[in-house]
Amino acid sequence: MELRERLVRHARLVGAAVGSGMTAAAAEEGEADFVVVLSAGHFRTQGVGSAAALMPYGNANEVTWQLARQHVIPRLRRTPVFLGVCAHDPSLSLEMYLDRASEAGVVGVTNYPTVGLYGDGRQVLEEDGITFAQEQEMLARAHAKGLLTLGFCLTADDAAAMARAGTDILCLNLGTAEWRTLEGDAHQAALDRAVATLSRMIAAAKAVRADAYCVASGGPLVMPQDAAFIFQRTQALGYLGGSSIERVPTAPTVTQTVREFKQVTAAVGKEETRLGAMIGVGPAMQDVFESVRAVAASDAPVLIIGESGTGKELAAREIHRLSHLHAQPLVSWNCGAMTESLAMSELFGHEKGAFTGATRTHIGKFELATGGTLFMDEVTDLPPSVQAALLRVLQQKEIVRVGGERTMLVDVRVVAASNKEFRDLIPTGRFRLDLYYRLSTIVIRMPPLRERPEDIPHLIRDVARELAQRYGRAMPRLTDPVMNVLVRHNWPGNIRELRNAVERMFVFKAGGTPSRAWLEEMLAGDRALGERLVPPSSPHLSLTAKRERLEEVLSRNGGSKTAAARELGVTRKTIHKWLRS
Repeated sequence: MELRERLVRHARLVGAAVGSGMTAAAAEEGEADFVVVLSAGHFRTQGVGSAAALMPYGNANEVTWQLARQHVIPRLRRTPVFLGVCAHDPSLSLEMYLDRASEAGVVGVTNYPTVGLYGDGRQVLEEDGITFAQEQEMLARAHAKGLLTLGFCLTADDAAAMARAGTDILCLNLGTAEWRTLEGDAHQAALDRAVATLSRMIAAAKAVRADAYCVASGGPLVMPQDAAFIFQRTQALGYLGGSSIERVPTAPTVTQTVREFKQVTAAVGKEETRLGAMIGVGPAMQDVFESVRAVAASDAPVLIIGESGTGKELAAREIHRLSHLHAQPLVSWNCGAMTESLAMSELFGHEKGAFTGATRTHIGKFELATGGTLFMDEVTDLPPSVQAALLRVLQQKEIVRVGGERTMLVDVRVVAASNKEFRDLIPTGRFRLDLYYRLSTIVIRMPPLRERPEDIPHLIRDVARELAQRYGRAMPRLTDPVMNVLVRHNWPGNIRELRNAVERMFVFKAGGTPSRAWLEEMLAGDRALGERLVPPSSPHLSLTAKRERLEEVLSRNGGSKTAAARELGVTRKTIHKWLRS
């Protein structure tokens, strides 16, 4: 199907902004749907940041034209080419330039790169006569000549303007790739902001033209899993990568990176193998995904149980993100290793002068999370007196800061987690039974990695993709025997241990092929630890065994499917599925 027809049908697309013929050929090998030739890409391949494209203003069009004509187009057999056009070049004869591009086989043009698109200087440039309107006019003239048009936008107003001008593809640019926020909460926060920004831009475009075709680019979208997250949360139909693809300018890496973006883009709408940052193709994680989606729609407290490293916080994040509270704060707090006074202060806050060292008022986690979600990890580590105070807050929905007198109402959804067994803690008095019932309206069990071996290859590839970008190296090649060793390993540390093992392979075997003997030796220490810490793996339960277990739980709960689902850590839908089997 030709690109124009695919746009009409709103097929999902992945494009690659390239700066060399090698990158273009590698992108084609990775099955990119189109390439965009930009002077920014040319400067990236010279080892200079993309911002250098803002400098050669007078010759930007000639640089891009020579790159496309001499290096990119001759190396492509089937991939459509877009050409970046600087609309503000005083020497540009636009009609002649567009005619020349069309004759050379270029299918479309874009308004990037121009300094008019970059943030703080935008207003000054507009006042100087370097305007976004000129870029729109350039694209309109290209459209009139039968060329496809791709319009880069940075704001909702830009998106609305491009939609109004009839631009074929709206590229919603989130700014320069954020390579320094690849890990942890900073990266997740950046993705959350990207979702909000993209949603505003897409809404503005579709308010003007309901069939506006929008793709996302830049900012925190530096990994295929970032694109998968965006596709789950917005109506973006595709992805355009530049520095995310060319950061490691070797042909195999570019091919692999484009192919992975294609895979996550093509997977949208099919049975989901990931939910946010969680990955799971087997029944264990599919049940978790189903439970997370089901409980997100309610305000009920949720208790997530599972061994350390199984992804309890990731599940809590998805519960919050899929809920109606998603625009409100999600506050995470680890309850471990807390004295009574510190835990009270952290949860409920304290007033200035409440105790020695309280030199200022401290806002507690409940206040910070008001209107949103409070995730309490390792809740079983709370001292007994703090457990009693927490129970009162959950019942009365009000707090008093330590050293204070004023009662404050709090409206917080609590999601708690623990890696300990409540059946061992409650009889010995280490955890209150009434608090357990208050927290466990819904129970979700996160399966350990040894119970989901079918997910291990997918998790390894996901971690390896991230590390390839971080280290700037090709991923180690894992043969079937090596992968079998990894799948059979007991993983006592679960996903944290898996990440550690993959990173060690990157350090010692980047671009090479680890041998089975080397890997066995590397994992020997972890395996010995696992034999001490982890009970033997049990086989995956058959449907018959599940049904027998269900009947036992239903009998104990008086036939209540809701109570049975809560005890088993699954949804009512899963209960009905087991009963029908």
